[in-house]
Amino acid sequence: MHRILRTLRSTALLAATTLLLTAVPVHAQPHDHGMDPDVVVNPADTPNRPDYHGPESSSWLPGGLQRMSSDPTVYEGFIQDFRPQTVNPMFPGGRDHLPKADIDMDPQILARLREYARVDGDRIRQINAYSPSMGRTIPLIWIVPEDLSEPRPVAYFLGGGDAGQGRDNWITKSDIVDFYSQRNIHVIMPMLGAYSMFSDWLEDYPDQGGKQMWETFLTHELPGPLEEALGANGRRSLVGMSMSGTTALLYATHQPGFYDSVAALSGCGDTNSWIGRRIIASIIEKGNGTPEMMWGAPNSDYSRYQDAIINAERLRDQPNMYVYNATGLMNSVDFEGPNAPEAEWQLKDRLTMGLVIEAGTNLCTHRLKAATDAAGIDTIHYDFRTTGTHSWDAWWNAVLEFWPLQARGFGIDAGPVTPGLDVGSSEPGRFPDIWGSAARSYGSATVPSLSSLLDDPVLSTRSSLTGSSAEGDE
Repeated sequence: MHRILRTLRSTALLAATTLLLTAVPVHAQPHDHGMDPDVVVNPADTPNRPDYHGPESSSWLPGGLQRMSSDPTVYEGFIQDFRPQTVNPMFPGGRDHLPKADIDMDPQILARLREYARVDGDRIRQINAYSPSMGRTIPLIWIVPEDLSEPRPVAYFLGGGDAGQGRDNWITKSDIVDFYSQRNIHVIMPMLGAYSMFSDWLEDYPDQGGKQMWETFLTHELPGPLEEALGANGRRSLVGMSMSGTTALLYATHQPGFYDSVAALSGCGDTNSWIGRRIIASIIEKGNGTPEMMWGAPNSDYSRYQDAIINAERLRDQPNMYVYNATGLMNSVDFEGPNAPEAEWQLKDRLTMGLVIEAGTNLCTHRLKAATDAAGIDTIHYDFRTTGTHSWDAWWNAVLEFWPLQARGFGIDAGPVTPGLDVGSSEPGRFPDIWGSAARSYGSATVPSLSSLLDDPVLSTRSSLTGSSAEGDE
C-alpha cells in the first residue's frame, strides 16, 4: 500500500512539474534565437540559396549585376501604376487592436552579441522583446546613456541587408557607442531582420524565421513597452542605411511624425518600379525570398503602398527628415577611413558593388526628390555627394551631418543644420539635384516612369552627360 502511495505521489509530482514547464510561454523559455556563432557563422546566411551562376568572386565584375539581369523572381512586365495608396491594405483600420511586445530587460546575453556586437551587459546591453505578430523573441542591442538620472530620447538604428547580425554593424563600423552614450541618447538596434526590408510580409519567409511583421513590431508592438521600460521621454528617431534606408523612407511615408526625425541613407523609395523591384529582389533573394512573397504583384494596392515616391505627398508631414546618397565613386574615406579596404577583395568590392549599389540608390533618391519637388515639399534635407561608395564610413559621416536635425527632434540644441543641404552648395563634395527642379521639368506631382523621364528632351541631355542611356536603363 505504501509503495502504491509513493508511486502515486511521484507520478503526481512528475505530472505537476511537466504541467508547470509546459505552461511557461514559449517565448519565456531560454533559447539562442539561431544566434550561436558556434553553430552558424551568421544567422542571416542561407545554406540553400539559389546559384545564379554569376561571375566568380575573384572577378572584377560584381556578381549582383548578373543576378539583377537574370533573377527569375523579378517581375519582367511594365510597372506603370502611379496612383497613391496611403491606406495600408493589410491593416485598413489600423493596428490599435493588436497586442504589444513583452519586454525582458535582463536576458541571458547571446554569445553572438558578445562576440560581434561587443555586448557587455553594462555599457552595451541586450534586451529581449517578444513579438506577438511574428511569434518569436527578437533580441535588441541597447547602447546605454551615460546619465540615466532623467528620461532620455531613443534613437532606433536599423542594419543593412543582414540586419547587422554578423561582424559588420553600427557598433563595429562606427563611433555610435561613444557618440550617443555621451550625448545621453538611448540607442536600440533590433536583430534577426535579415533580408526582410523590415517590412510586413504577405507570405511567410521560411529561411529567415517564418512570419515577417517588422513594421508592426517596430512601430506598434515595441515602442510603447520598450520606452516605458527604458524610462524614455517619448521622443524618438529612426536611422536606416542601405536596405533599411528604404525602410526609413517607407515608415516616414506610412506614419509621418511617428518619429521626431528620420534619416534615410542610401535607400531606394522607388519600389513599385522596374529598377526598384530589381534592387529589392537582389537583397531578399539572399534569404530565398521574392518581392511577390513580401508585397505581392507590382501595381497591386500593397505594392503601391510600399512606395515612397508615389506616396511622396505624405512626407510633407515628416519633421526633421534627412536623405543621403552619394554617387558610388570612391573618395578619401575609401582609402583613409577606419573601414578602408585592406585586402584585395575588399578593394574590388568597393570598386564594383560599392559603386553599383550606390549608383542605383542614387537614381532612386533623385526620383524621390523629383516627386517631393513636384509636390512643393521643401522641408526635406537632401544630401547628394559627388563621391562616396556604399560603405560604413560614408554612412557614419552622414549620421554626423544628420545629428543637428536629429537633436532638434529630441528638443536638443546641437547647433545649425549644414547650409545648402536642400539646394546644393559650393562646398567641395556636395552638389545640388542634377536633374533640376521637378516642377519645372514635368510640372505636376505625378512621377513619370523611367522611360518617360528619358524621353524628356531636358533630362535626356543630362542623361547623356552622366553616361546613362535608355537602352541601359530599360
